[in-house]
Amino acid sequence: MFRGYEWKIALKYLSIRGHDGFVTVIALFSLFGIFLGVGALVVTMSVMGGFREELLGKVIGFNGHVLYQPFGGKMSDYDAAVDNLSTVKNVVRVRPILEGQAMAMMGDNGTFALVRGIKAEDLRSQALVSDNIVLGSLDKFGDGDDDIVIGQRLAERYNLEIGSDLTLMTPRGRVTAFGTVPRIQQFTVIAIFEVGEYNYDSNYFFVPLDVAQTYFQYGDQVGALEVTLTHADLVTETYPELSQRIVDAGMAGRIIDWQQLNRSFFNALQIERNAMFIILSLIIVVAVFNVISTMIMLVKSKTRDIAVLRTMGASRSSITRIFFIIGSSIGFLGTFFGVVGGVYLANHLQWVVDLIEQMTGTVVWDAETRFISEIPSNIDNSEVMAITIVALTLSLLATIFPAIRAANTDPVKALKYE
Repeated sequence: MFRGYEWKIALKYLSIRGHDGFVTVIALFSLFGIFLGVGALVVTMSVMGGFREELLGKVIGFNGHVLYQPFGGKMSDYDAAVDNLSTVKNVVRVRPILEGQAMAMMGDNGTFALVRGIKAEDLRSQALVSDNIVLGSLDKFGDGDDDIVIGQRLAERYNLEIGSDLTLMTPRGRVTAFGTVPRIQQFTVIAIFEVGEYNYDSNYFFVPLDVAQTYFQYGDQVGALEVTLTHADLVTETYPELSQRIVDAGMAGRIIDWQQLNRSFFNALQIERNAMFIILSLIIVVAVFNVISTMIMLVKSKTRDIAVLRTMGASRSSITRIFFIIGSSIGFLGTFFGVVGGVYLANHLQWVVDLIEQMTGTVVWDAETRFISEIPSNIDNSEVMAITIVALTLSLLATIFPAIRAANTDPVKALKYE
């Protein structure tokens, strides 16, 4: 398609000594603009994708894919319900849980506590927690009535460690002749976890299910059933059968999947991703306009050369291909380096953030504000391919008009005064 002399002439014009220094500078700025736009788009979409995957993994890993809540907030005979729902296709585990609010007292300090009662074997099977134990162990969880598992952020804030004591106090206490007496119980820390989500690592407390039942006065009842599937995307397929099983068993309550629980949140994330893609694509569009201006300036400065080539027998299509090679090369190089630089930066983003924080002394990524301990990044190959295609397509389109204008140069007029 392209002849050898066309490549030779195009590469000569692309070289630093091939044309005016001013045009060279403009061409470099055009290349840098495409590089910057593509790189920024790759990094931004990787962070947005990583943020979604991180939150989705932590929300589901902590709360399960489907939640059954009985009307009235309590259910008995939950073991039979667990056995019934466990046989549904795609169901991996069903966990009976009990949650209640309390005040956690550490010496003179106090904080809000969301206490979750759970069976020992269920907590050990909850990979998000059991695989992220930083101190202690879950092996003896449930052996004592004062066992408690807390998050790393809470432990750091109040200098807690394995063996430390803390007290839980709830207003749902005993009724006496003098009124309701808050229920107070002391616990001993046996394990500390860090899942990377600030709220979970700061406010969640795990205690054995039977201890929680006694503490919150539930008797032999639980507050909900958490259902974990083989994959989050199977919830749409599994939901109808779970609902039918619950109806057939005569269980009064509602069943909610993770999409219903977090619909508005994840929809907002998707809208934000789409908006960021469109907005940052404008950087590439601006860089493409620079390519057009660079090519027009190059055509103007090489009018005499074009006329000479035409008189020597070069066709219009040949001139078009020469300048098409020049413009597309700028777009290709800018896109290539942008993708490579963006992917590299996305893979080392946390290191860059740490370096900036050390150099400036400011907090770039605040876990307390953004709920995730480290800046996430997840490179989606399909998104990188889409960005590459968009950048190359715009770059190629930008070369068409200047290349045609160069081909339409009249050699007689160009050489009239030479």
